[in-house]
Amino acid sequence: MRKYYINGWGLGFTLFFGCFLLSELSYCLANEKKKIEHKDKRGVMIVSLNIPLRATLGNKIYVETIVGNERTTKVTTILTVTCLTTDQIIGREAETLDGLSSHKIVYCWDTKELKEDSYLIRAELEEVPGEMHLDDNVKQANIFLVP
Repeated sequence: MRKYYINGWGLGFTLFFGCFLLSELSYCLANEKKKIEHKDKRGVMIVSLNIPLRATLGNKIYVETIVGNERTTKVTTILTVTCLTTDQIIGREAETLDGLSSHKIVYCWDTKELKEDSYLIRAELEEVPGEMHLDDNVKQANIFLVP
């Protein structure tokens, strides 16, 4: 009788620790899945948008944009730079970025036929598949054109 009693306890402990180990294993796998999903949420971003604060009418203005890739894989996105005040597209092109890299793009904006005013320039990147942080895909800057 004692032999069955000891075997019963051994079986009970074995089942208890087996269930405990399986639950810990599934918890660890769930954490790994969360880490992988978190990495995929990153994407492309506009690092900076540089234009002069003030410029002379009729001159060409250089709009410098630096775009970056936060992923470890190569991605392709479309960069669009527009003047929101006049609805004029300053530049638009597809950009292919290597993993964890940045690229500088410079557009030339012709200010002929514009009048003295403040103009809002906007640079925007299209999102890449799986990107969750979209607030860094847009930057805006003001420029004041004087005669």
